[in-house]
Amino acid sequence: MTVLAEVEFPGVTALQYEEANHRAGFGPGHPPAGLLAHAAVITNDGLRIVNVWDSAEALEAYLVIMMPAAKESGFPEPSGPPRISELYNFLVP
Repeated sequence: MTVLAEVEFPGVTALQYEEANHRAGFGPGHPPAGLLAHAAVITNDGLRIVNVWDSAEALEAYLVIMMPAAKESGFPEPSGPPRISELYNFLVP
């Protein structure tokens, strides 16, 4: 089942976001397996990430790689647990 994952990290900067992606090997042309869409927003409070994954298992496999990279890049704990929702419909025009 396709899932939407949303998480917020207070105080995280664009530079920290870029560093974490580099450490994890994530970037243009190098998406993690199972990632269908990715959006990152730098807000007044920090960083919000919204991803669409082809399955919860793909998300979980990538978190094993991304969370250590995020910690090494100075990320604090997220403001709350990730919000995971099963998608009823996902369109890419």
